[in-house]
Amino acid sequence: MFEMVKFPYNNRAVARLDSNNVVHNHLYHNCPIGKVDENNIIYNISNEPIGRVDENGVVYSHHINNTSIGKVLENGFIEKEGCLIGRIDTNNSLVAGGAYLLLVHENR
Repeated sequence: MFEMVKFPYNNRAVARLDSNNVVHNHLYHNCPIGKVDENNIIYNISNEPIGRVDENGVVYSHHINNTSIGKVLENGFIEKEGCLIGRIDTNNSLVAGGAYLLLVHENR
């Protein structure tokens, strides 16, 4: 089962989370780019946590003093600073996939 992360206003996939919680980036074709370990997002290159998601779907970046950089909403949409930047195409909102997308956007 794959969890797809897509742009909010079209059907173009930007990333996916596979059944082993490995994140594959469809935009930059550098796969895999990381993994999700419970609520932590691990970057593939450093193998260290770069962010986390809390139980409310709020996304925190470890690179920016543990500050909130966005939220995954119950309907699967990903919000950053009041704007929709993506969505998770699934019946259950796997917040970690959206969190990784937010972290990629924050750090690129």
